[in-house]
Amino acid sequence: MNFTSVPIIVVCCYIIGEIYKVLFKKHEEAYKLIPIIMAIVGGLFGILIYLTNKEIIFNVDNIWTALLIGIVSGTSSTGTNQIIKQLFNKGEKEND
Repeated sequence: MNFTSVPIIVVCCYIIGEIYKVLFKKHEEAYKLIPIIMAIVGGLFGILIYLTNKEIIFNVDNIWTALLIGIVSGTSSTGTNQIIKQLFNKGEKEND
């Protein structure tokens, strides 16, 4: 099995999420939509990878499994963002 598709989707969704935050910097209430948007984008990436090269997305047999892997990978980019955010905020609080 090849696991390269999951990190690719996570990194792409993380970058798209950061771009989204820059575009809507003045509208912080729009940040609530980021997990939903990342789930949708991740699902689309999962389907795209499945249609272009089925072997790199866990050797799935159907498009629905690829969609679910993409959704999970996309939403995990939100968790990755929170881990990075907490690590950097914790270091700043200790210095105060």
